[in-house]
Amino acid sequence: MIDIMRNLHGAYAPASEPFGNRVETFFIGLCIALGQFEQKPFSVTKIANYMRVPRTTVMRRLERLQSWGLVRRQGRHYHVDDSALNSLLGLRSYQHIRRVLDKAADELTVLDTLPD
Repeated sequence: MIDIMRNLHGAYAPASEPFGNRVETFFIGLCIALGQFEQKPFSVTKIANYMRVPRTTVMRRLERLQSWGLVRRQGRHYHVDDSALNSLLGLRSYQHIRRVLDKAADELTVLDTLPD
């Protein structure tokens, strides 16, 4: 998970933004992506409830993600900005994350072969 978060940070956060400062910001971004993939976009309240953090924190993190050009607001809901996802960095980030997840799946499959 940390490797995935570092990859996303490297691809999308400004170089001046230290990785450990606000990992929570990227988890809020992941909520937005999850809602978009499931075609059930998240609102501030839904994110706050899902992550169990104050609404004001969610609002500040969303403002940061918007300033980076990663998310956009449409009414009460938030969406991942397509131009960020379809960038060269976005594609490279996706490919790296895909490799990390494939490796994790292979490693977890070994657990299925162990006797109970």
